[in-house]
Amino acid sequence: MTIEITGRKIEITPALRTFTEKKIKKLAKVLDGITEVHVILTVEKHRHSAEIIVHSRRARLSGSETTEDLYASIGKVLDKIERQAKKLKDRYSWGKKRVKGLSTIRAPRPEREEAQSTAPRVVRTRRYAVKPMTVDEALLEVQATSSAFLVYRDAASQRVSVLYQRSDGNYGLIEPEP
Repeated sequence: MTIEITGRKIEITPALRTFTEKKIKKLAKVLDGITEVHVILTVEKHRHSAEIIVHSRRARLSGSETTEDLYASIGKVLDKIERQAKKLKDRYSWGKKRVKGLSTIRAPRPEREEAQSTAPRVVRTRRYAVKPMTVDEALLEVQATSSAFLVYRDAASQRVSVLYQRSDGNYGLIEPEP
């Protein structure tokens, strides 16, 4: 990450540079992949302006703020950019959320051809979204669908359970041991 600080009508002091760099490093914790940061500091009479442009892998964020104190301007503009970064991060992570508990069962590959012909094998794999619900909700869900079973996450214990329809018309529940 390269940080470029430009001063207009102001000399950039080492204290100002370290303050700005420290604040930008806090921003790097929120927004990963920052490649370049350009900071423009301007002083005009009693107005102290800070403009910051952040380039990352996914976006270009910018903000500006004007106050009577240059350090306050830098802090406020970095707060603005941090809010933008959090909003951007939420937007990108929204589509990538996955439901916990999704897995596929794969049969181990036999090393010899003889074992392959005699050993049972998995011929079909299905994936289920494991939703948190109570036993009563799961029972209603099984009754509403034509499926003979339902894999769900128990809302109270947060463990995966299976509710299935028995041949006598009742329902069975498989729960993992604690």
